[in-house]
Amino acid sequence: MQHLEWVEFQKSIAVDGFDTGQTTKATVTALTGRKDRGGKQLRKRKEKELAEQVKEERLTESLGGGLFPPLKYSEEDTERLLAEAYAAIPERAGKRGTRNLKRQHLRWHRVRKIRAKQKKFKERAHYRKMEKRSRIAKEVKEIKVSAAEIRAKEQAYQDAVFRKWTQQMLLDQENDKEEVVGK
Repeated sequence: MQHLEWVEFQKSIAVDGFDTGQTTKATVTALTGRKDRGGKQLRKRKEKELAEQVKEERLTESLGGGLFPPLKYSEEDTERLLAEAYAAIPERAGKRGTRNLKRQHLRWHRVRKIRAKQKKFKERAHYRKMEKRSRIAKEVKEIKVSAAEIRAKEQAYQDAVFRKWTQQMLLDQENDKEEVVGK
């Protein structure tokens, strides 16, 4: 009820031809405290309200723009006013599109600078990659040169270990034979 009273009050202070943003309709939400969640009925009701609003706007547009009728000039007066207006326009000095040319010149200058930087970065990356590749190649060559020597040492060590093991095994077998014979 309070909401209905508020809407009636707003209607009473409304001014024709001026939209104050007042609430001039009592909404279902305000009356019942229920929220609409959408659906076919709600959509149709809103479309109907919108159609009524558009109809009202068309009615106000058809009435005219104001209290005074629009001025109508004869063809001679129209030509005279147009000639006066065109005469007031200053002549264009210089070539057209100067700002565009300057803007394009600056843009391409920036593009060239950016691309020069990119080229420099690519060159640096290439040299870093080649330095790493050559360093690895040198290390591999050094290892290959010293590999024969290291391999020979390793083989000699393996042979010595194998000889010691075979000697130990032979001694163990002889000891086993003596124990068997001694019993």
